Amino acid sequence: MDKTAVAACEAEIRTFLAERLAAMGPDEGGLANFYLRKLETGRILSRYDRELLVLLQGEGRVVHAGIGIGQLSAALALQGSEVLGFEGDPRRHAAAEALRLRVAPEARYSICPARFPDGLDPAYEPAGASLLFTNVAATWPEETYDAMIALMHRFSRTILDLARFGDARQDPADQAELAGRIAATGLVLTPLNFVAEKTAFVEVRRAG
Repeated sequence: MDKTAVAACEAEIRTFLAERLAAMGPDEGGLANFYLRKLETGRILSRYDRELLVLLQGEGRVVHAGIGIGQLSAALALQGSEVLGFEGDPRRHAAAEALRLRVAPEARYSICPARFPDGLDPAYEPAGASLLFTNVAATWPEETYDAMIALMHRFSRTILDLARFGDARQDPADQAELAGRIAATGLVLTPLNFVAEKTAFVEVRRAG
């Protein structure tokens, strides 16, 4: 997606957010403070969103875990990827569906109303698809980490932010510990060296 297309997509999403906020308010509209700040600044697609769009240009299939209202997922679909998004919060899921219908109704883009991987169809074939985690900072139990890392072995590659994966971690030592935990299962991590501040994106692939 070139800069003109990105700007047009961002403008349409900005209009959507403003209209939804005015009609429904932040709570009913599924618009957390994270999105209100985006609306205030006008910067709907973050710097790392834009870097991910470049990285995933031409990607056939993307599974995006925890899409929020889906601004990045919609943009990925508009640039040609088949996107399967997951969002377990009912109000954010409703906002994401409304945004999908607004900006990408004809794109190959669907949203599962569940947390990843709970709603993943057992028939879905992950080989050849990219698994994407962008901002899934919560507080995961150990078994959730184990399940997520096990799933990485099934996808062609996984892209995640060590700073916002399961738990928020800005300390480089904590990020290195997580990287080591993933690598210990036989996966290979490659830093993506994004310009976006306070991120630590890596690409994860099976060895060999």
